[in-house]
Amino acid sequence: MWLAPIIASYVDDLDLAELAHPYFVIFGFVVLDAVIPVFPSESLLTTASNLAAQQGSTIEIWRLIVAGSLGAIIGDSLLYWLSRTVLRRSVADKVDKAQQNEKVARSMAVLSRTAPFLIVFGRFVPGLRFMVNATMGLTKHNYPSYLLWSVIGGTLWASYTCIFSYLVASVINDKPLLSIAVSVVVTTACLGLLYKPLKKSWDETDSPHSASPAV
Repeated sequence: MWLAPIIASYVDDLDLAELAHPYFVIFGFVVLDAVIPVFPSESLLTTASNLAAQQGSTIEIWRLIVAGSLGAIIGDSLLYWLSRTVLRRSVADKVDKAQQNEKVARSMAVLSRTAPFLIVFGRFVPGLRFMVNATMGLTKHNYPSYLLWSVIGGTLWASYTCIFSYLVASVINDKPLLSIAVSVVVTTACLGLLYKPLKKSWDETDSPHSASPAV
């Protein structure tokens, strides 16, 4: 994508420590990353959290968590509504036709039943969160329920990203392999948490109409 190298160049030249309002920049990147997944929101949160761990830094970890959480919640909701309105209008016929297929309908039923798990833990996996949030909008998943789990997922994601990066910078800064290993373990654990309820729901869904929407 032609936009990716431009964004990467901008981020490389960005000095968060010198910005008057770094939290607004991070908030904006997280929102944009939710809708256009080429903005490195995790990288900026990680960098900012590393800076916050440095002595004399003016960046505060709790403000980063707030900025990241709000950006995730608003960005995910923006993608949800864009998918539910603009995108759905352009592909409504295809979506309705696809849902007439038994396997697709069954998949949608499973998605509805496991929505809380997907929304919360999918937030931790780049790419997957975009697919989940867009699908929730396209299928008109109940928005109050979606928003509740999006708030939980966004807050957990921002808290984990910031606190983990802060600890890496202040405690295990000289052990980069350890920090990478911990990050891989957490991501794998999230995928594992998603797999079990998805498989169970798929096995229990005998027909497209046997599942009820998630509350």
